[in-house]
Amino acid sequence: GDDDEEGNEILLCDGEGCSAAFHMMCLEKPLAMVPEGDWLCPACCAAQGCAQTEPSARWAPADECGMALGVGDKLWACDRRGFWAEGAVVKRVEAAEEADAGGGGAAAVVVKFKGFSAKLNEQISVGAGRLRPCEVGPPPQDAGVYVVERVVEVRTTKGRPEYLTTWVGYDDQTWEPAKNFVGEAAKAALAEFRQAR
Repeated sequence: GDDDEEGNEILLCDGEGCSAAFHMMCLEKPLAMVPEGDWLCPACCAAQGCAQTEPSARWAPADECGMALGVGDKLWACDRRGFWAEGAVVKRVEAAEEADAGGGGAAAVVVKFKGFSAKLNEQISVGAGRLRPCEVGPPPQDAGVYVVERVVEVRTTKGRPEYLTTWVGYDDQTWEPAKNFVGEAAKAALAEFRQAR
């Protein structure tokens, strides 16, 4: 299914006697990478009183200046609409004053977002809080989360269905492929639409 695509591996809980399994992107706080060592599901973690520290909680915009930002380097980036996605650096834009001083630091990078056309590439300033290393992942989704309100319509684009979607707290509607419906509530809204047709 669409849930099993690369970057959304299934994690098996290492808790004693637990057989829980979760897609990385279906967790309340999605993971960008498979964790090293033992991983506990949210229920086991809560029962054991552990706090699985997330690298993203320790990341600050100023940390971007120390990132490896060479052409081809993979990272997480935030587009101009506020959506985080995996991407890769396709071009460095050097800071004139640093280049003259031999500093070599990038003032900005052009990012190609994974799964999107090159026409959506975006130049992002280094230090603006819109870049993160793969191992840190996107910020926790406790703010700026988009929640599906309902699916309104379906169309076919390049042979694949896309669904016109409304979002809780927003007036805008967007066309989304089925793979973008992540989490139980979003999948339920899509299933409800499909059954009503």
